[in-house]
Amino acid sequence: MQEELERKKAEYGEKMRNKICLVHKEAEEKRAMVEAKRGEEVLKAEEIAAKHRATGTTPKKLLGCF
Repeated sequence: MQEELERKKAEYGEKMRNKICLVHKEAEEKRAMVEAKRGEEVLKAEEIAAKHRATGTTPKKLLGCF
């Protein structure tokens, strides 16, 4: 009886560790995707800024509030 309880306890512990590992893996993948997307957005903004600096124009959205 005691051995069966210990076995079930060990199985449950292993199952929970696997779930925790899976959650951490998914979180790491999502974090990597967000960082990659943010990097792309920063590059795009830098390209647009360089284009406006080179032509000497201002972004139209900037003056939209006037």
